[in-house]
Amino acid sequence: MTRVVAALDASAAAGPVLATARALAKHLGAAVDAVHALEDGNEAPRAVATRAKLTLRTLRGPTVPTLVRVARAADVDMLVLGARGTEAGARPAGSVALAIVAALDKPVVVVPPHLAHPGRLERVLVPLDDTEATAGALRATIEFARSCELDVVVLHVHVVERLPLFEDQPQHERASWATEFLARNCPPGHELRFERRVGRPEEVLLRVAVETDVDLIALGWSQDFSAGRAAVVRATLARSSVPVLLVPVFQG
Repeated sequence: MTRVVAALDASAAAGPVLATARALAKHLGAAVDAVHALEDGNEAPRAVATRAKLTLRTLRGPTVPTLVRVARAADVDMLVLGARGTEAGARPAGSVALAIVAALDKPVVVVPPHLAHPGRLERVLVPLDDTEATAGALRATIEFARSCELDVVVLHVHVVERLPLFEDQPQHERASWATEFLARNCPPGHELRFERRVGRPEEVLLRVAVETDVDLIALGWSQDFSAGRAAVVRATLARSSVPVLLVPVFQG
């Protein structure tokens, strides 16, 4: 059996992390492996695992390399961890979470400390930018979601400067564009809800997530946090009220 690794720490996100890991593991047919990288001796993560009737594995060593090493095991489907590296209520994603997602070439789910529906997994938002790399990275996510009978909301955000022109028959041309977009970027044979918006992707994405009441946001990304990169990922991790699945995009 494969595993979903739930990385528990002493923050307010520990409970939501475990609830999210269990929901994902149920759909994946995987076991939940609750772990804690021990640097400070804090027992709070053990209490969370005990309440969930899970055994907590204590791993000795620095948090980032220890969790990356564990998650790289062949039988691990994904790693689930908390978003905040500072006190409860701080908004930016913590340095530990950012370092792990940048280093691990596997899907990682980053969970905010306060969820409206802990453990609920019914609807997934999948933003697509019409590039082959992003579509390829998220294809398996869409297929997995639909195989589990989850609702999938596909979102494309038009930047104003690149908004396509519809001149002769706007209504017909918009419908044709949407059909072609889904055919290019989504696996065939899946019923999807398609949303098109105009604006800044990092702002529109979060607004649509609330409007469509999703339980998970899936983003393809290039694992690059250098200056000027990953603006959408940074904004989503900082402001999302639902877990964020980050899927590495491998450039061919």
